[in-house]
Amino acid sequence: MKRFLVLVAALAMGVMAWAGEFSIVHFNDVYEIQPVKRGKLGGAARVATLIKSLGGQDNLILFSGDTLSPSLMSSVFKGKQMIDVFNRLGVDYAAYGNHEFDFGPEVAAERVKASRFTWIATNLVDGNDRPLAGAARWALVEWHGVKVGLLGLADDWLELTSPGPDAKYLDFIKTARTYAKLLRSKGAEVVIALTHMDMVNDEKLAAEVPEIDLILGGHDHEPMWKVVNGTLIWKTGSDWRWLSQLRVYTIPGQKPIVVPTLYTVDATIPADPQMAAVVAKYAEALDKAMAEPIGETKVALDARRKTVRREESNLGNLIADAIRDYAQADCAIQNGGGIRTDRLYGPGTLTKKDIFSILPFGNVVISVKVTGADLKAALENGVSQWERTKGRFPQVSGIRFTFDPKRAPGERVLEVYVGGKPLDPAKTYTCAINDYMGRGGDGYAMFKNAPRVIDERSGRLLAQVVVDYIEAHSPVAPKVEGRIVRK
Repeated sequence: MKRFLVLVAALAMGVMAWAGEFSIVHFNDVYEIQPVKRGKLGGAARVATLIKSLGGQDNLILFSGDTLSPSLMSSVFKGKQMIDVFNRLGVDYAAYGNHEFDFGPEVAAERVKASRFTWIATNLVDGNDRPLAGAARWALVEWHGVKVGLLGLADDWLELTSPGPDAKYLDFIKTARTYAKLLRSKGAEVVIALTHMDMVNDEKLAAEVPEIDLILGGHDHEPMWKVVNGTLIWKTGSDWRWLSQLRVYTIPGQKPIVVPTLYTVDATIPADPQMAAVVAKYAEALDKAMAEPIGETKVALDARRKTVRREESNLGNLIADAIRDYAQADCAIQNGGGIRTDRLYGPGTLTKKDIFSILPFGNVVISVKVTGADLKAALENGVSQWERTKGRFPQVSGIRFTFDPKRAPGERVLEVYVGGKPLDPAKTYTCAINDYMGRGGDGYAMFKNAPRVIDERSGRLLAQVVVDYIEAHSPVAPKVEGRIVRK
């Protein structure tokens, strides 16, 4: 276990006469209860041990959103396993992340009801101006003699998930200012904002709402911190690869001093036996659930390597259609190399295990805005190594194109249609892809800096998107229909 200590500027100034003190344990964006990075980092059982070593419930345990989705396990249990684990860890307060609503408002409300901790949604409300899914608007708790006020704030990501038709976003600056002042009027000595938004918006919050003393953020998946307007903004990072403890020292008439320590959660931390048994229970149940049918195919689905990496595949069409439908995009491209197993499926029953075997990499679906010229460049990249059967070959939806592999790479795509109309190089299109391609993987560099409509932190698991699509359209019978024509 490694730890990194960061001292905030106020401490360096030598202000040491504090009136009260308490400790916080913080984490954000946790999708897996099992260790990640090939078992090297994270895991609920290690976290349980570490929290106990840091004083357990002596700490105010806070979470900054995103846990009910996406993961393979959540595709089966819809986040139930996360609430079970959080309850056992002794979480005290949590803010919503966008992924709390991936399964709809009813499931979110069920998970909130099952939580033995309080969810806070200060600026996310329903049609009756009540916090979404049964959350509290704010909280005020006395912790080790210090009155601590808590807010739960988000930027406007409602359209990227499924919170229900009546869900409303309220401006986070105006709302934070109103409720931070309310908490102060009720005696709060320290006001903490649990946020789930981009760092730039956390900085804006710190700059414009000085009543907030500490911002504990999520949405960003790497550890990061800044001090803005005397307020510490702290993000721990995702999937329990790290855990933070922050010691807060109150000073009458001044912002508190905050001393954070970042711990790496690795194999040097022994697993807590009780939590390890809980994780094992869910892992066993997952194995059984993966074998359950999700639908039927009336035709053989072609996942063969020689097909998905060189020509139009009916399975490639199905996958591309699913991600375009999910993203409500003009078109979609799925790299053939992301389609695995090298075999035919069906006709007959399809299971969740089939789809997660075909799409095993844990990619999420994102969507980007690209010009027609960039879209053509993406297709050129896709067919540039056709003769070498490379994984960049594009399976498409909403697109029809012709290419000639005898031509030089970069000059192979002869014509392109999007939505049945000739490609306009100057027009902007929304294209659904996976996050690997969005990082420039398989040579798709044109997507790397393209503006996101659905970004990597908001997209759903690719395999789960396809599972949902099959369940909604079963029985499926995708065809090879001339989307890709080789001259």
